[in-house]
Amino acid sequence: MLSELDVRLIASFVVAIAFDVLMPVAVVLWARRKLGVTWKVLGIGALAFALSQMFTRVPAVQVIQYLLREPLKTSAVLMTGWLVVLSITAGLFEETARLIAFKYPLKDHRTWKDALGFGVGHGGFESAVLVGGLALVGLVNVVVLSKMDLSTLKLPPEQLEQVHAAKEQIAALRWWEPLLGAYERVCAMLIHVSMTVVVLQRFLRGQRRWYWFAVGFHFLANLTTVMTAQKAGPVAAEGVTTVFGLLGLGLILHFRPRQEAPSVDPGPTASTVQDHTAT
Repeated sequence: MLSELDVRLIASFVVAIAFDVLMPVAVVLWARRKLGVTWKVLGIGALAFALSQMFTRVPAVQVIQYLLREPLKTSAVLMTGWLVVLSITAGLFEETARLIAFKYPLKDHRTWKDALGFGVGHGGFESAVLVGGLALVGLVNVVVLSKMDLSTLKLPPEQLEQVHAAKEQIAALRWWEPLLGAYERVCAMLIHVSMTVVVLQRFLRGQRRWYWFAVGFHFLANLTTVMTAQKAGPVAAEGVTTVFGLLGLGLILHFRPRQEAPSVDPGPTASTVQDHTAT
């Protein structure tokens, strides 16, 4: 019944969803006003995520995972292999999208600031649309399942078991856990921006290794976070995400262009004064 709903859990979901949507908006406005990033760069960043994930990889993953649902339940080895496949494909699809973007539509926008703008558009679209949408679905499921009375449902035993398992998962969910997802978006944004900066080095330095570095970094970030979540829980997983987010921040600052100090005329030195007086 409705009384079974944890008001704190609902509030946590609402805060997380609002953050998932509004944080990218704030960062986009900052990129526009502070860095002067164009809408073209921001838009192509968002489009790159949509094309590399939502319209290609994610649907393919859903279909394959559905076909493998039974073997994945019974084989730990297969599940581990599947997590590796998910992680490496995430890196390949997204980093390749960045590479193509800078090679073709953004060939005249290859600056550090443009890389930041692209990463903001890329990560912002993921946060506001994909993650925020999934969080909203999660909130709806919490409300609906919490109010559901299994004794009144006329479903096959297998489906009843699935609904019962879902209700148990909701009951075990701690009220603050949805906020972890909101925090993760900050780290994910740093990773998206940093990987865009790294991929840009492929063109600025003319070395392919930077693209492969980004693929590998992305792969390790995804795989270690998911594996940690399975073995040690969501809090430990966010600790891993924090480490990769800070590493990403370090990469962003490392590749930031060094501005030359303006030359200042120091005025006549003692030696020049002596030279002039000697003449």
